Amino acid sequence: MNAIRTVVAAAALALVGATGCSRALPSASDPSLARGQSTPELLERGRAFAVVGDWTRAEEYLSSALRAGANPRRVLPLLVHVCIEASRYRVAAEYVRQYLPDDPENPKLRLLYAMLEAAVGNRDAAKVAYEAVLRDHPDESAGHYALAVLLRDGGADTAGAGVHFREYLRLAPDGEHAAEARAALREEAP
Repeated sequence: MNAIRTVVAAAALALVGATGCSRALPSASDPSLARGQSTPELLERGRAFAVVGDWTRAEEYLSSALRAGANPRRVLPLLVHVCIEASRYRVAAEYVRQYLPDDPENPKLRLLYAMLEAAVGNRDAAKVAYEAVLRDHPDESAGHYALAVLLRDGGADTAGAGVHFREYLRLAPDGEHAAEARAALREEAP
């Protein structure tokens, strides 16, 4: 699970440059949390709790900041990162899913959503999400690699995995996952 956390956390942090959205996300946090605190105070407290690793309180304050009107572009990447650090992948996926309609063309956001769905075992949803990214962004090497791993690890479509490993290597021959992709292709060969 640490490998999943590392990959998904990196994808979440890559979203810092994502375009903003206009929707505040739902949360199960205590509604009394925001009383008497300004949006900047909520955001700052959320960041402070994240720094010390209190993921639960960080999520509560950050989601309260969103509901209070904080800029989602600034808050959501940190909120998703906090959820990932707390191994709350399902909750992180829900935050991202809520954000997707406001930024549907963002391949990093869509890849993050697919990775989170894969992390919680929703292989079909992850496959659909990866395929949608690759349909719109066929040169997204990370999408080819992630889909290849999903197909390979599921064992249902090793030929499909090979197609995506080869495409990953075509797009990123010296990429971070090139050695693993080459090894997977060697194992596939008879």
